[in-house]
Amino acid sequence: MDYAIYAAFSVYLFGILFMAMGVYRLWAGMVGAQAVNWAILPGTVVSEMAYIFGCLITGGEVRHAKLMGAKGRSGKSGPDAEAEPTTEATPKLAHVGPVVAAFASILACGAGILIVHALLGEPVITEFSRGGGLMVTARLPEALPTTSGEFWDQIAGHLGLLRRMAGTLVALPWLTWRVPLFVYLATCLTLRLAPTRRSLRATLAAVVVLAGIIALVGLVWRRLAGLMDDIWPLVTFLWSAMLLLLAVSLIVRGAVGLVRALMAKETPARRRTD
Repeated sequence: MDYAIYAAFSVYLFGILFMAMGVYRLWAGMVGAQAVNWAILPGTVVSEMAYIFGCLITGGEVRHAKLMGAKGRSGKSGPDAEAEPTTEATPKLAHVGPVVAAFASILACGAGILIVHALLGEPVITEFSRGGGLMVTARLPEALPTTSGEFWDQIAGHLGLLRRMAGTLVALPWLTWRVPLFVYLATCLTLRLAPTRRSLRATLAAVVVLAGIIALVGLVWRRLAGLMDDIWPLVTFLWSAMLLLLAVSLIVRGAVGLVRALMAKETPARRRTD
């Protein structure tokens, strides 16, 4: 049995979660959290409903839930005044309850991604894996680096995946309805893997539990020994998609900040300093 692939999967899962969190924060900072929540509504619905279910099965109490946050008390508009999805739910078990609720949310989004992939994803994954005019199949390394040389080789490989994803988006047949629908739903569900107003520690613990369960199933149940081989192309696609989204979001955020700085009016104090 190869244990390395399960360790690599755990790291990639953490990476996808943190990149999704970064992309969400960047988008919310530019256009406001409420606009982002509307844009990724399918993922928001799945995540929040699963979180509520996770709270209920622990015997917790759900006081109220909102998919869309309201304006701040000051009435001002902007990303800081618009709240994220708010679920006031208290799991009954002090430490285990939040982990169970976060696990239910991640599991629901993951299951949604697998279902969307099975129904709609074949053209996109095929183009990404073997398209782009490159002969090498796009695939994340199945083992973590153990030397500095392997580390830098894998960094170069991730840059190659970034290039492959950009080329795939250009080459995809966007007029085929399955393609834009899969890309949209997969993006919504992946972004909602990251917590909004929930405990980050509970979410990270839930990721560890999920990775451990997958590893245990893959190692013990021989019929599912090839589980990781089956989902690895999808994991590679999601990793590459979040990597590209994060890179583009950082560039756009930097450009927006530069334009705002150039267009800002100079104060008298600043003029005297200059």
